Amino acid sequence: MKKGKNLLNTIIVTGIFALLVFPPSCANTSTPPEGGPKDTLAPVLQEVIPAYNSTGHPRDVKHSYVSFEFDEYVVLNNPNSYIFLSPPQSKPPTAKIKGKKVIVSFEEPLDSCQTYSLSLGEAIKDNNEGNPFPPYTYSFSTGEHIDSLFVSGNIVEASTMLPMSNITVLFHTDLSDSAIFKVRPRAAAKSDLWGYFTVRNLPVDTVYKVYAIEDLNNNNLYDPDQEMVAFLDTLVIPTNVMHPDLPELVTVEMTDTLACLARPAQLSLSMFKEVSRRQLLRARERVSRRQMYLKFAAPYPQIDSLILDGIPQEKLIFEHNYYRDSITIWINDQGPVPDTLNMRLSYRRTDDSLNVLVPVTDTIKMIRPKGRMVENRWGEMVEEADTLAAYKVDASPEKIDQDGIIILFESPMIQTPFDSVTIISKNTREQTAPAPFTVERDTANIRRYILRMEENMVAGYEYTLRIPDSLFLDIDGIYCDSLVQSFSLPQDESLSSMTVEASNVHEKYMIELVDEKRTNVYRTYHIDTASVLVFPYLKAGKYSLRITEDKNGNGQIDTGELLEHKQPEKVKMFRFNDAVGNNAYITDIPERTELIQTIDIGEMFK
Repeated sequence: MKKGKNLLNTIIVTGIFALLVFPPSCANTSTPPEGGPKDTLAPVLQEVIPAYNSTGHPRDVKHSYVSFEFDEYVVLNNPNSYIFLSPPQSKPPTAKIKGKKVIVSFEEPLDSCQTYSLSLGEAIKDNNEGNPFPPYTYSFSTGEHIDSLFVSGNIVEASTMLPMSNITVLFHTDLSDSAIFKVRPRAAAKSDLWGYFTVRNLPVDTVYKVYAIEDLNNNNLYDPDQEMVAFLDTLVIPTNVMHPDLPELVTVEMTDTLACLARPAQLSLSMFKEVSRRQLLRARERVSRRQMYLKFAAPYPQIDSLILDGIPQEKLIFEHNYYRDSITIWINDQGPVPDTLNMRLSYRRTDDSLNVLVPVTDTIKMIRPKGRMVENRWGEMVEEADTLAAYKVDASPEKIDQDGIIILFESPMIQTPFDSVTIISKNTREQTAPAPFTVERDTANIRRYILRMEENMVAGYEYTLRIPDSLFLDIDGIYCDSLVQSFSLPQDESLSSMTVEASNVHEKYMIELVDEKRTNVYRTYHIDTASVLVFPYLKAGKYSLRITEDKNGNGQIDTGELLEHKQPEKVKMFRFNDAVGNNAYITDIPERTELIQTIDIGEMFK
């Protein structure tokens, strides 16, 4: 019995010693416990001081602030961009963390008898997992009552019709055209991730002129050289009264697509980038021995003269872009060209003080860049650019029947004997025959040529383009290399097609099949009458149809002009109707499908 008791004492002492020497992990306070569910909950707002919709808010800077207290520690996320006060002040609100509170202070006195709305946007997240606090707007008044009208709307980019986020909507009571440049608005709001906005706490019987700006510098004024803009053609008088249960004012999760799209919108604004009105020479470069480049700030520059010392005028070749604000100058002379050329450019530049065009003459040194020296085909050491006249051939199978074969030369050509170029067709029985084609030079690009088959290409046939060696000669006196390139129409049996039957067409329209992001154009048609359009060779995927009212028929989506009250050209996205009744701007085309869509163009644009 005594022996057992001694054994028990020994075990107890040993256990206590082990605890002292090897403490359990739960006693380690320097390492947080592992495991447990991940925090996915957003912070909860527990108290706001002063209370929501409070009146008599102090105007003094030293005492003018709002405190938001949460149930957990939070952090600020780009508060200068997201925290927004309406009407805005010249100095935006500032925010700081104090414990579990966010303190928003106003940096200058508030107006008397004014209702304000303070939006927190996406500026607050929890400290642990970064869960965002949902968009929240707080209102208060420095007077004795709260203005309670509101206006909702959405904002899209004019050419893609995709929503634009963090755009500033301006409500001006100053109805002059200059207000957007000089005066801060009487009310404003920011668009959310879906381009949706609500301008809140508006007074009764007030008329507004409505704009939207990109506002890159957060000054609530329009800076035309840097920012996009939108405007309404009509004045707005708010009539809707705020109520917390209205769908326009209910907080929704930005990830809830259906809820975000279901919100009613009174206004619709299309953002565009204005073409600059201030004319000046923005960039110049000597690209190579015989190539120079000029870039002007505004389109259609008035150039009185352009002289290169020592180079006769008839030796110059000019290449312009559509708006003629980018000019490439080529020297068509195979003799030696100085490493430094003096250019005397006389043109009309905007005078900053008078804001009118005045004649100026710039003297520009065009210094030839140094190229890498290599050995050419004759064993001479020359610059790498002088060894071969470069060109590219685009014979995309999916678009060749519409766009033709495109040959783009790096430099203008002085010899283009296309009658020595051949295209040979080979049928499924290996029989070959010449495939006649026509050649046209692109009117917009003097280095671009388009070869078009005189007869329709046949599916299953293989076509081979052959360009002999030393056939084309460029302005440097350098010949092109030979080329053999085969092409054919797509043969993948899994491909699909879409046929569009366009009716009620009484203007010029541009119809484009684009991807779901509306950046990649698969095929374009220009129509001015009822037409049946085929979009073949489509891989399984998501597509959209973009239709532009192209009244001037220039094939461009023309931008707007604010002071001329000119909106950008109208762009509409077609709504697809699928088999289960869904109605959306995107259609998901499966493999081996022939889709037919009918579009009443006149109804879309009425």
